[in-house]
Amino acid sequence: MFVEASQLAEGSCLSADVAIVGAGPAGITLAHELMGSGLKVLLLEAGGKEVDTARMDGFAGEVLDVRHPPLMLYRVRGLGGTSTLWGGRCVPFDPIDLEARPHVPWSGWPITYDELKDWYRRALAYCEAGPFRFRAAEALGPAASAMVPGLGGGNVDCGNLERFSPPTDFGRRYRRALARSPEISVVLGAQCCGLAMTESHQMVESAAFVSPAGRTFQVRARRLVLAAGALETTRLMLAAGAGNDFVGRFYMCHLEGKAAVARFRPGLKVVFHYERDQDGIYFRRHFSLPAEVQRRLRLTNVILRFEPPLIADPAHGDPVLSAMWLSRTFLKPEYERKLASFGYRGTEAGGRRTLIARHLMNVCRGAPALAGFSVDWALRHVLAARKLPYVAVKGRNGAFTLDYNAEQVPNPDSRLTLSAQADALGLPRLVVDWRASPQDVEGVLEVHRLLGERLEACGAGRLEVDEEAIREGYNAVGGHHMGTTRMAEDPEHGAVDRHCQVFGVDNLYVAGASVFPTSSHANPTLTLVALAVRLAEHLRGLERSGGRPPACEEMAEAAQ
Repeated sequence: MFVEASQLAEGSCLSADVAIVGAGPAGITLAHELMGSGLKVLLLEAGGKEVDTARMDGFAGEVLDVRHPPLMLYRVRGLGGTSTLWGGRCVPFDPIDLEARPHVPWSGWPITYDELKDWYRRALAYCEAGPFRFRAAEALGPAASAMVPGLGGGNVDCGNLERFSPPTDFGRRYRRALARSPEISVVLGAQCCGLAMTESHQMVESAAFVSPAGRTFQVRARRLVLAAGALETTRLMLAAGAGNDFVGRFYMCHLEGKAAVARFRPGLKVVFHYERDQDGIYFRRHFSLPAEVQRRLRLTNVILRFEPPLIADPAHGDPVLSAMWLSRTFLKPEYERKLASFGYRGTEAGGRRTLIARHLMNVCRGAPALAGFSVDWALRHVLAARKLPYVAVKGRNGAFTLDYNAEQVPNPDSRLTLSAQADALGLPRLVVDWRASPQDVEGVLEVHRLLGERLEACGAGRLEVDEEAIREGYNAVGGHHMGTTRMAEDPEHGAVDRHCQVFGVDNLYVAGASVFPTSSHANPTLTLVALAVRLAEHLRGLERSGGRPPACEEMAEAAQ
């Protein structure tokens, strides 16, 4: 059932076997997996059934590196969490990502890849992204054409791919199931404003919540799971003094940027577009380095993908890209920062009118092509249930732009701490000291070098790389917050154990990307959903043999 926090009596105390703070992909998956277990579950979401943009004050904080986006971006309150924003890209970690690699400090997961792979299959079902097929030959069959003819072999692999969810809004997709379950109670408008620890700090005694109208209530549970996103989960733990000194450290985001153009020989048929498998699910291929190459050359895990050129730069001459830039400029000002972050500064004061005029010229000259694209986009993206993920632009004169998505090496000095300033609820704000290392950047440079060598060796073309743009123009992927409650075998190496229980706190768990010990190149959603399914299985086993929750008022009595 669904309950509005504003309907609860002031000072109410709700009880549960399992209480989950945050109803994003991790929280909803966890609650859904606990259905039929006989456990009483509370799922508490700060927002409502729709995205709430009015109460964002708690997300504000200080960012020390301008390459990291402001903390208000890519975060939402509302049922479904950031799944209401994502583009649906589903990519698993690679086996090497879970290994203890000598050349990657603090690497190694306390679980094996084979174990995680079993949960990935369940996660793909939740994300509606099809079966576990992440090779082109698996998705299309052995007769699948090569991404770049003749490129196979050597130090570069072009057979891996990323699959796409419709994209799934977890709030809309699983709302009915949550509402029908007699074991799940979803409390909306319930913002967590603190954790009350016992004197020994070995238990969370209760969690404090407040409604939009200012009504306060408490939740007590045998097991409390923080699934509020890496930043908010870490903030709550730091403010309560829950956990050890690893909480807040090892903050990772992926590095991203566009710094290369591949120029292929005339007539070469390159697969750059989004494809569909036999189940109608979109996927796209990318360039990567095989695990043995990463080990031999002591490299991090980086992928390169065909992407549209810098859409802010009208020199691309494409009417579709110019129309995109114009519409995003006028309708969504926050996109300007991201567009400029990829190295193009044409939006700065003084050149804006000229820039707009040049984009308008592209649109006018390419009006017929733009009209055809608009019809296709409406059919395959706007109106389709399973949407074409993004625009795929054919390169001009055999030239294709590449972007990179790169692993970040774990660094204990890259961290979140608390500010002296507090938000409206009294919680300290975050200070984000995100740090990229020379090893992160060198890994990006090296994968470009290896791809360039391979293209020339097989006669497919050449790669033009702006190395300075990589060294100085990389950025943090804004929504990929990871590592701040890292998973480990023992408290000497991390904040939570292999079952995501906080070391030293008997009833506190974490669900989300903050438990990742390493970041891979992969978007975090699929992996955090897999870990949420795994955590649910663990909690079911614990609670079957455990006692009842602390005595508190029942929800039905508390609601008015």
